[in-house]
Amino acid sequence: MKSYLYYNPAYDHLTPEEEALLAEDADLVEKAVRVSDQLNAKKIFTRNAHATSFGFVRGRFIAEENLAGDFAELFGGENLGVIMRYSHPNFIVNKCTGEYPLYGCSVKIYNKNQPVSAKFPLVNLPVFITNSVSKFLKIHINANRFLIAKGKPFYPSFLKIPAMLLSGLSIFADRQIFRILRNMVKALDIEKQFIATYDYHSVGCFRFGDRVMKIRLKPNYKKKIVKDSGLNQTELLQNYFLADELTLDFQVQMGINEKKTPVNDLLKLWKEKDSKFITVGKIILPQQDITSYKTIAYENLSFNPFENLDGLKPVGRIQKIRQQIYNRSVATRQALNKKNNPF
Repeated sequence: MKSYLYYNPAYDHLTPEEEALLAEDADLVEKAVRVSDQLNAKKIFTRNAHATSFGFVRGRFIAEENLAGDFAELFGGENLGVIMRYSHPNFIVNKCTGEYPLYGCSVKIYNKNQPVSAKFPLVNLPVFITNSVSKFLKIHINANRFLIAKGKPFYPSFLKIPAMLLSGLSIFADRQIFRILRNMVKALDIEKQFIATYDYHSVGCFRFGDRVMKIRLKPNYKKKIVKDSGLNQTELLQNYFLADELTLDFQVQMGINEKKTPVNDLLKLWKEKDSKFITVGKIILPQQDITSYKTIAYENLSFNPFENLDGLKPVGRIQKIRQQIYNRSVATRQALNKKNNPF
């Protein structure tokens, strides 16, 4: 009988110090979202991270028989739709096309017949900068303070830069420094290609019923992959889906034990020799005009994974701190954009 790693609420535990830092950061996230329209090339209120959207694509999810479990059963049926958002992790929207190729792909899978859905924010670099919750929160706090200052007229935002740099440098004073440096080298090795052709991964774990998993989204792209630093991802997405469809394998990697598949060590990849990726379904993105989705209604969509049904919610300490941040960010920008864009 195959062994699995089962969900335990202890995986999500935060210390009182971390809870205090999180509360401070959540307040700053709201303030940063409130000034984001002053920082963006587009005058709308945007996400606290992954503010730049290259495009939304719609499709359907088809569950496949597999050894991990019935994915569609969690959604209460097989008539499942998909909305995907391709993005860049920067804090503001700018007009530049020369962005560094760290990208995000947020996936929403939903039952078309009843109000059941799950959202999975995925990235093309499946490791994190630190395992320390407090260090990450301090970096995020200082980045938000800088953005808030930058969004206020006549405020010397440059005064916030030293604290932001010092908090960032703190990750190098870590006993896991060699693993951190190794992952930075991986980030530097990413080449820019069409955004829909990368593999996308969850940073951290999710529940799969009462077990723990990681996720990979693997495109079945049939054309030659062109790599060029000057690619315009927005135009590429629009032109591709006007002419072609794209299928992607939605895969899970099941946790087997804390030694080989640790939940709270985000500096380490789970090895495929220990736990293989299993395709639980396919996403079909048909030909479509995605320019019709360039509306405030789509930009206001939430891809908050903490709104998922219980059997598909995020797991882990770094994941846990995102809950308050997501909740505050989503509520703030949706309220402000609705107020200023009534359609």
